[in-house]
Amino acid sequence: MLRLWKIRWFTVVLVGLCLAGSAMAAALPASAHDNTSGSVTLTLDDERVIGTGQVSFAEIGFRDTTGDGLIDSDEIAAQEADVATTLVDRVRSHVSLKIDGQESALIGAGLATGEIGQDATSKYVPIVFATEPHDGDVSNVDLTWTFTSPTDEVVLSRPDGATVGQLGDEDSASFSLGARAGAKSFFLLGIDHIRFGPDHLLFLLVLTLAVAGTTISKSTTLRAVKVVTAFTAGHAISLVLAYFEVISVPAGVVEPAISMSIVVAALLVVVGRSTDIRIWIAGLIGLIHGLGFASSLASLGVTTTQGAPAIAAFNIGIDLAQTVVVLTIVAALWFASKGLADRMAWVRIPTAAFAVVVGLAWTATRLSGVAA
Repeated sequence: MLRLWKIRWFTVVLVGLCLAGSAMAAALPASAHDNTSGSVTLTLDDERVIGTGQVSFAEIGFRDTTGDGLIDSDEIAAQEADVATTLVDRVRSHVSLKIDGQESALIGAGLATGEIGQDATSKYVPIVFATEPHDGDVSNVDLTWTFTSPTDEVVLSRPDGATVGQLGDEDSASFSLGARAGAKSFFLLGIDHIRFGPDHLLFLLVLTLAVAGTTISKSTTLRAVKVVTAFTAGHAISLVLAYFEVISVPAGVVEPAISMSIVVAALLVVVGRSTDIRIWIAGLIGLIHGLGFASSLASLGVTTTQGAPAIAAFNIGIDLAQTVVVLTIVAALWFASKGLADRMAWVRIPTAAFAVVVGLAWTATRLSGVAA
């Protein structure tokens, strides 16, 4: 009777987590790397700053004439001439730039309509603007941006490198130029890609569960570190090859493959294959994730001639963040195993089922996005 009661509760937990997984998959974004798309980009040269960004269409004067809450190319074409008459003033009211502490006036602004697809609909419209000329070398750039945009990411690009930042609580970002500042910004960006990447976090969770087994010890912790090292080596290789265009795989293939890697890792929790095979699989999956990381880095507008320092710092940030995540999971499993003793299946199997549901849901969503 007691055994039957345990089985029933195990089933309830399993079903509950699967339902929660379905809800999570529906609520979270389908793409693994949405946080870098639509970034505000400031291109700095010896003469002036050219800025680009995506802004809410209503904030620059466009009207939604179809009532769908979005704007398409036909609506833009019909209203573009009217919007252009007030665009510079609207941009000036939302954007300000300081170069070395001195206000740099915006002298022009326009719509980047060439970036809009014929059948595309969106809440945002791309704009471009330019500042007055500035004198010589630049040490600091300060941006205030109060437009509603798809991301808080800001990229400052210049001939000798790039720096990544984010708009703060006061809708501003400050950049100190130099190689050290640029490397630091990409290092932090790498950490954020793990911290705010639900698919990468879920993958690391189930992969660690697969390696750790039911008993957490020094040897299982070492096995987990080895597997993460194999995963790191895999994504470091493909990140470099993809970013420098040695290989090219469409995002429509990479994104579903990343979500399917969660399913593969979850199945390893159940089937319990050998450690060597898991290490080999982790390295292979790392190659897939590296392609996703490369697309994120490339979307920031960093050219390949500037890329080596950015890639190195970005990859180190990713590696550090995922190592911390795995060691945290191992520590949590160790505490759980002390309380559950030989009943670690109560943790492992429901978590694996949850991951399978989420991974399959994300895969289906990303494939449907490609088909559309």
